[in-house]
Amino acid sequence: MIKVLSILIIILALVMAVVPVYTDCLSQGRALTLENGKTVPMKCHWTGIAEIGAALPVGLAGIFMLRTRRKETARTIGIMGMAGGALAILFPTVLIGVCSNPDMLCNMVMRPTLILAGTLAIAASLVIFFRAPSLEDAA
Repeated sequence: MIKVLSILIIILALVMAVVPVYTDCLSQGRALTLENGKTVPMKCHWTGIAEIGAALPVGLAGIFMLRTRRKETARTIGIMGMAGGALAILFPTVLIGVCSNPDMLCNMVMRPTLILAGTLAIAASLVIFFRAPSLEDAA
């Protein structure tokens, strides 16, 4: 069960890293135009960049979980996965955000996908955290 959850965490990390790159407004050719004529990316672009940083510890947690046999290590890795999942939720909701227009792709696809992936990563990491004591019994 731990191996299945580890693979799920790796897949969720890939979703967290890849989905924002293709569902932000900049990937759709949209940007903010300033008064001086210069264009800058919207908030959703920066959320997408930050999500790569959140996906890295989640992916590493999944990879390390595949290899560990010690319950203390598994619990620590579970905490790392929970923290990364929480960041994946916080970036599009509280910390950076997405565009304010509800019809934008980042609001319709990116934000719900990241919230779901972060929630599932937290849930899988919680299960690993509480199932970790059984690792030494199985080895």
